[in-house]
Amino acid sequence: MDTPPRFPWWVPAGGLLLAALYLPTLATPFDFVDDGNLVYPAAETPAGGHVRLWWEKVRANYEHLGPFRPTLWAHWQVQANLFGGDPGAWRVYRLLWCGLAAGMLLWLFRELGAHPVAALAAAALAMWNPYRNEIWTSLTLAEGVAMPYALFGLVAARKAATSPRPLKWEVASALAVLVALGCKNVFAAVVPAQVVLRMWPGGMTPREAWRRNGWRALALGVTLLMPAAHFVYFKLHWHPGQYETHGPSLAQFGRILSSLKGAMSPEFMAAGVVLTLVCLGVSRRLKPNPPTPFPGKEGGAGIGLSSPPFLGEGFPGPRSFRPAIVCAALLIGGGVAMYLPMGMMSGRYAMPAVWGVDLLFALLLTALAAAPLTPWKKAAWAGVCTGLAVVAVANVGRQEKFAARAKVLWDAVRYVETTAPPGARVAWASGDSLAGGLNVEEGIHFQWHLYHRGRGDVKIGLYDAAGRPLDRVELPPLDGPPQYVLFGKPAEEPAGWEPERTFAAGYWMGRKRYDCYLSRKPPAGFAADAAVPGRGREPLPHALLP
Repeated sequence: MDTPPRFPWWVPAGGLLLAALYLPTLATPFDFVDDGNLVYPAAETPAGGHVRLWWEKVRANYEHLGPFRPTLWAHWQVQANLFGGDPGAWRVYRLLWCGLAAGMLLWLFRELGAHPVAALAAAALAMWNPYRNEIWTSLTLAEGVAMPYALFGLVAARKAATSPRPLKWEVASALAVLVALGCKNVFAAVVPAQVVLRMWPGGMTPREAWRRNGWRALALGVTLLMPAAHFVYFKLHWHPGQYETHGPSLAQFGRILSSLKGAMSPEFMAAGVVLTLVCLGVSRRLKPNPPTPFPGKEGGAGIGLSSPPFLGEGFPGPRSFRPAIVCAALLIGGGVAMYLPMGMMSGRYAMPAVWGVDLLFALLLTALAAAPLTPWKKAAWAGVCTGLAVVAVANVGRQEKFAARAKVLWDAVRYVETTAPPGARVAWASGDSLAGGLNVEEGIHFQWHLYHRGRGDVKIGLYDAAGRPLDRVELPPLDGPPQYVLFGKPAEEPAGWEPERTFAAGYWMGRKRYDCYLSRKPPAGFAADAAVPGRGREPLPHALLP
């Protein structure tokens, strides 16, 4: 009688270990990106009222911007009502969710035959990379919510391919991917990889895999009906204000490639990768020992590793990796295709394409783990570990910078909340946040945080860098001349204005800092006659702006 495989204890333990790097976020307050309108609970209402409110938010999100995100809004609303306006509770939950996502990534690597040490190293790079860590420093970004679901969909597809009773895994895989699509339609990119993992277990030729499992695997693609129907409806009913899609362009393709590069930290990991490739080239000329099945992998279906990372017992060839390599290629291709019609790129938009690159990196390190022990192997592991250490330090630095930005704005919120007279009007002088200015989105969420904290009477008016009022559907214009102004860069106070308060928060061990300035009593030229149409929308004096 076969002994059932042991539970891979290192998968959940590794997930928690990787998430532990984000422990500093527990002291970070709410941010000013999405949190102002998502983290506060709704008024007490019956269960049916919450369902209606959830659907209204889903519908309004589509009508305003275009995306259909029922799963995401369900997460946001349930969390808001469970945790209230407590940033500590939100942060603890996000940290645990990060651990779950890391565990799912490790599980996927294991199912595709990665050595445990290789899987941990590749997942560390994926979870710690500073370019994409915003999904864990922020509380509400869709990629972070969807990640465990999408990865489990891939894991379950692989389990269905190797299970004597695949139906339960097939259903679980389809449902998980459907839920991920309810967070963001771009996760349709995982479906081709999901189909291949279900169709092609290890040890089969592609033709044999198709003959045995092809049509059953293709049935998993039925989940694509939801994003396809949404896209058709969106294109037929598009209106100004919603996201715009364009034809694929070389410029966007270049932005995507640049994003994938940034999501792998080549400036930190290049030495380790080059040394690994050299080590593998040298190892090809050495006589390998026969591989042995990796313990705990069902039926020895792994790539054949049983040694510690520096004691190779055999060199796995590319054939052992074929299903995993095809899966990685499909993730990369699908993820790139999803963002080609867009005109913008961000670190988090590298997902899910970058998961394919993460998988290739895990397989590369698995081959390194199997290589014979040589000085090159030691040097390669030293390079990889050093690179990961630098990535971890850079990640913590980004966390500190993110927390400092939130802190300085929260100091301003609390001051305005406690000192502003009833009905106060505040001009928000927007600038380039990368250069120290305050951006428009922060001004919108500044207003929403005030509203939810009981100071909805204080009104924020948005102005651009030239002092012109900005039209945004989120905030109406001021109904009179502003009495205060908030700006983010040092500037000489204009005549007639007096400095009210300066807010500052340091980061990078105090070597840099964010500043925010509040001034009061605008000059007479700032006011407008009440009888003039458009009152409250006069430009700010240019001298006031940074």
